[in-house]
Amino acid sequence: MKYWLLTSEFPPVYGGGISTYCLETAKMLVSNKHEVIVFTPDLTVNETNEIQDKGFKVIRFNPGKYYTSSFLGYEANLSYAFSQIVQQYIEKQGTPDVIEAQEYMGIAYYLLQFKHLGYLVFKDLKVLITLHAPSFLYLEYNKVIYHRLPYFWVGEMEKFCIRAADQLISPSKYLVDEIKKRIDVSGLNIHILQNPYCVNWNRPEQVIQKNKIVFFGKLIPQKGCLELIADFKQLWIGGFKHPLLMIGGGNHLYHPEGMDMIDFIRKKYRKEIRQGLLCLLGAIRPEELNRHLLDAHIIVIPSLVDNLPYTVLEAMGRGKIVLASVQGGQAEVIENNVDGFLFDHEQHGSFQQQLQKIVELNDDEMNAISKQAYDKIKSRYSYSTVYEQKLVLLQELMTKKTEQEIFPFIRPTQAKQSITINTKEKTPLLSVVIPYYNMEKYVEETLVSLRCSEHKNMEIIIVNDGSDEKESKEVLSRLESKYTLKIIHQQNQGLAIARNNGALQASGDYLAFLDPDDTVEPAYYSKALQVLMNRTNVYFVGCWAKYFGESEKYWPTFNPEPPFLLVHNTVNSSALVYKKQAFLQAGLNDARMLYGMEDYEGVINMVKQGFQGVVLPEALWNYRLRRNSMARAFTVDKQLYLYRLISEKHADFYATFAADIFNLLNANGPGINYDNPTVFYNLPGTGFIGQKVKQALITTIKSNALLRKAALKIKRHL
Repeated sequence: MKYWLLTSEFPPVYGGGISTYCLETAKMLVSNKHEVIVFTPDLTVNETNEIQDKGFKVIRFNPGKYYTSSFLGYEANLSYAFSQIVQQYIEKQGTPDVIEAQEYMGIAYYLLQFKHLGYLVFKDLKVLITLHAPSFLYLEYNKVIYHRLPYFWVGEMEKFCIRAADQLISPSKYLVDEIKKRIDVSGLNIHILQNPYCVNWNRPEQVIQKNKIVFFGKLIPQKGCLELIADFKQLWIGGFKHPLLMIGGGNHLYHPEGMDMIDFIRKKYRKEIRQGLLCLLGAIRPEELNRHLLDAHIIVIPSLVDNLPYTVLEAMGRGKIVLASVQGGQAEVIENNVDGFLFDHEQHGSFQQQLQKIVELNDDEMNAISKQAYDKIKSRYSYSTVYEQKLVLLQELMTKKTEQEIFPFIRPTQAKQSITINTKEKTPLLSVVIPYYNMEKYVEETLVSLRCSEHKNMEIIIVNDGSDEKESKEVLSRLESKYTLKIIHQQNQGLAIARNNGALQASGDYLAFLDPDDTVEPAYYSKALQVLMNRTNVYFVGCWAKYFGESEKYWPTFNPEPPFLLVHNTVNSSALVYKKQAFLQAGLNDARMLYGMEDYEGVINMVKQGFQGVVLPEALWNYRLRRNSMARAFTVDKQLYLYRLISEKHADFYATFAADIFNLLNANGPGINYDNPTVFYNLPGTGFIGQKVKQALITTIKSNALLRKAALKIKRHL
């Protein structure tokens, strides 16, 4: 089996359980004679670095080397880079049998987008998503402002990965139940399969330091570190004399206070630290961990939410006595009072009672529990046990048909009216409507781009919206004799009516709009039509934009789904390709939108009616920027006026997502100020270039401890 593993972190870089899981999984598969390649980002390599390690291959690639790094935020660009490195290796080595990726950070987002959009290289991939640490869940417990961009959008990427996977695996039922509260998983079969962990040593003799109580893990709220210290403080007040040793810390921002968690703990509990009751060891290297745990009496895992933390497997696999919370997959590992101990954060006094019970164990009782813990981890989580179960799932994945007729939207809806397309032709008629008003300088360039289109069965309709310049009229007459065109003349009624009239007179089952100063790439319409013809629940298709004229930047667009769609337009709504009947039923432009955004309002109405659309993640539409364009005259007051009209017209739709919309606006400011959800917008300064500079600055600060401390101090005084 050719098995490719995509991961955001891999040894020697350890960020948590994901890197441990990927190393253990790669070793497990190699030990069973499978060909394994691990793909992981590395900003220190030039482009790619390929090494052979422990029987498998590791491909380290630099996501900053892809052109999308100039306009996508870090996580989105990382996901796009993963799709491109996978494509490169497919073209060199052929298609793997299985690709496995984490849901965390949405690293498989673009790979799965390309797959479900039917792109040739990706469409037959079998993609397994293993649930690890979804940020849309964990940020909530870590007290991070989840609706702040780009955090919210990363959560959307993760949710799409879950909805779009060919197979889903979770190491715990607990994690599945938590995810079900936050995303529609109806129709999805999530398999529970524990993480592999190789215990290849004999149980060490338990020479413990009596009452040495250890916490080890990330110092973040989700791990329950603050609740643990608070519980211990109550114990110390009551006369408990034993200290708590905490291993972990550094570069874990405690967002409510704007400082590293370890600094916050040092500040709040300086008295207990001075008294020697609280010992903060800080971050240590993974290879140093063993000597700190060997003589531990009790290891505490107090998570508020978790999947199946490797800290539990590592501790129990060393024969340690573990006291863990029931708020996580660790409760599915430990049998209470048999091979470990469990407490419940929601039951007052539960922790203290269980800790006291452990302290009072005699040596024989401790040894029996230690042996039970060691034996369980060695057998239940061994490579042989986990592999046997995983192989069954992989064989099922490799043999089942994975191509679907429906696109896996995050929030799927049912169209309120049925659409019938009669033609069964491989190259159906596409009607392209060009609204035209005094645009004689540019329109022929637009027509040339249409003539170069790979899709040739095309009807071109120019709607002359009462052009009043002599040259504009003459150009139309000349073009009518030069190109195969249908020209509709009407009195000047505005862009909305011009588009609508063109659509009403279109002959094709498929419809596209294109402004007379824009162009399209040759592949746009053929790719869009393939999606519309093969995905029954997709009713319109867009793409990324490439500016030309006065700019050469890119505008990345995104599948238009609420709630973010209701805050800001996420799609190139003036150059979409539609199933015509769907547009006529729900997408007709509203003439009341005097200053613009009529196409955006049409998209909102279509999505509201269940006619959902997608975006091709490549620049196939060229958008001209010019000084006297309508967009340049688009003032803030005009935008606010139009947003009010839209919200009033679709008040019921907005009400459905009111809480998310409220929080998005509070966290990021007015939607008119941003159009790219993958980057930060809530920082001082404006403009896209400013945002990219700030993101680069943030990355530099995060990687340098001194700069980080200085930045946090400055922030607290602002």
